[in-house]
Amino acid sequence: MAFSGGADSSALLAALRDCGSRFGFSPRAVHVDHRLDEGSGRRALAARRIARELGVAFDLLAARPLPSGRSIEEWARVERYRLLTAAARSVDAAAVATAHHRLDQAETVLLRMLLGSGAAGLAAMRPVSNRLGLPLLRPLLDVGRGDLRRYVTDLGVRPVDDPTNRAPEPRRNFVRHRLLPLLAAGTPDLVARLNRVAQAAQGAEPAISRLLDEALEPRPGRQCCEIETAALTRLPATLWPAALARLHRLAGAPYPPTRAARGELRRQLERRVQTGASVGCDCGDGWRWEQRRNRLRVLRRPSFAVDQRIESLEEPRTQ
Repeated sequence: MAFSGGADSSALLAALRDCGSRFGFSPRAVHVDHRLDEGSGRRALAARRIARELGVAFDLLAARPLPSGRSIEEWARVERYRLLTAAARSVDAAAVATAHHRLDQAETVLLRMLLGSGAAGLAAMRPVSNRLGLPLLRPLLDVGRGDLRRYVTDLGVRPVDDPTNRAPEPRRNFVRHRLLPLLAAGTPDLVARLNRVAQAAQGAEPAISRLLDEALEPRPGRQCCEIETAALTRLPATLWPAALARLHRLAGAPYPPTRAARGELRRQLERRVQTGASVGCDCGDGWRWEQRRNRLRVLRRPSFAVDQRIESLEEPRTQ
């Protein structure tokens, strides 16, 4: 399982240890050191200490250097899941588990609202998915953060404190520490409401995706997705955000196109009808829309290419 040594992942590791002794499996803690600050090595050693105290096998893996031109959040997420997947396969593990909980889910829904995600994005994290090529389990999505911290305290575990989770720059930290508390001040049950949005979207998303796929007939490839240009232009304008979000997801993009990118794409397609001009529209984070003859394609620029299955995940840091 993904193990930062924080309170949340320590609680899950202890629970998996107890379940394993009862049901006959052995959890393994995998700590990814992103090496983004001077204290990351000390936190890795502290995580090793906690795993040893809990009697669980521990692996320490180091991320590759941050490439130029990549956002730290995106790179850290991709590296984390790349290493977790490699570690799981090296020991023939049945699944990868993470300690995302109810507050993480609420933050993800709110973040995706800000990004303009469709139903697939608002569905946020699912308890079980298979995007890594093996099961990815999130068994704590219905559990509150306070419950996890009380459980760890009762165990006598001293969890790792990661100061990077309080840094103001990352988009998720802004949602976590500023936006969500501000909104919750006037809506005490905000976390519960956001989790209900995720549940409703998870129920609706398969039908919406099926209808969009029938209308667009997308052809997804490795970090790309192609459609007939006319299939998109025939859709009502109100469906464009959901349609483009769906195509980006099929291509493996972690985020839907921004409102500005959607507007620019629509403007260029209208100009093409009038003048025959080609279409080329950047969507951010290395993604781009291009038109060839009568077909439109969203693709990842080669210099930004990474593993498609891992790139499609958008999740908070494991704690």
